[in-house]
Amino acid sequence: MPVTAGTTCSFAAQVAEELAGARVRDVSLEGLGLVLIRKIEIGSLLAVSLANPANNFVKTVVVKVAHVTPVPGGYLVGGAFTTPPLTYQELTAMVM
Repeated sequence: MPVTAGTTCSFAAQVAEELAGARVRDVSLEGLGLVLIRKIEIGSLLAVSLANPANNFVKTVVVKVAHVTPVPGGYLVGGAFTTPPLTYQELTAMVM
């Protein structure tokens, strides 16, 4: 599901190193898509802090990278949560 303009990603960091310039592109119950300014390797683990202040939602998740695709301005990175998936309530708090 596409996210609203109010949904933010305050950081996305590889478990060993912090990345800058992350933006959430889409999210589902099982994973998410990010746009990053630099390429990372498939199989990398990312710690991602998700937030939508308008809905008082904040959650940190760990994502295992499944694909990395070049896009204008960076790389589309998609992966699945290694932490428990989002609940339906958490998903709607992010996207509505």
